[in-house]
Parts: sequence; C-alpha cells; structure tokens
Amino acid sequence: MSKKEHIKKKMLIESLENSLGIVSTACTKANISRSSFYKWYKEDEEFRNKVDEIDNVKLDFVESQLFKNIQNLKEKSIIFYLQHKGHKRGYIHRQDINLTSNDEEIKKIEIEIVKPTGNSSSTEES
Repeated sequence: MSKKEHIKKKMLIESLENSLGIVSTACTKANISRSSFYKWYKEDEEFRNKVDEIDNVKLDFVESQLFKNIQNLKEKSIIFYLQHKGHKRGYIHRQDINLTSNDEEIKKIEIEIVKPTGNSSSTEES
C-alpha cells in the first residue's frame, strides 16, 4: 500500500468515526469515492476491522439512546425492546392471518413434518 493510500484510509476512518459510520457522509468529508471504500473494505483486513469496530461503537450509541428513551418512559421504545428481547416472557408481536379457500374461511391447518430420507437428490416417493 502506498503512503498516499494509507493517508486516505486514515482520513476515511477518522471521517467514519465522526459520522458514526455513515459511509456516504464519511466519503464526502474525506473526498474519497464510495467504490474506494468498498474496495478497501473487501481487500484490506485491517481497514475492515477498523470499520467494523466503528459499527460496534455506533450500535452501542444507538442502544444507549434506546435505554434513555426507556428510562424516560417512551412507550414505543419500551414496546420495541420487549418485542425483541422479551419473547420468553410472552412479549411477541402477533399478527392475525385470515385464510380462505373458495371464499370459505379455513379453520384448521394441519402441518406434517417429514424427516429427510438422506437421499436429497430424489424427489419421487417410494
């Protein structure tokens, strides 16, 4: 890697830190194309690790904001958290689905779970 490319990558990493990992904003500030960013991300493990760490910091920040909202009793944040983390306690997002066949409501659905026979290439029954 050339010294010039190294400096550009360093500038881009700093811009990513300042923009909380928003690629388009960081590239604009560093005057580097998005295609260069993605090329470097794909080919340079050290660069990729730094970018991934910034993403982790961003996630930490967003989670901290969610918990601030929860502390401030923001109902949507509370519901969001419970729906994503409270499954074992029964907090699930429920969706009702009405099924019909020939304009008649289907009241019962039976599901048969079939274990594979080991020969996945054959689709014919014996």
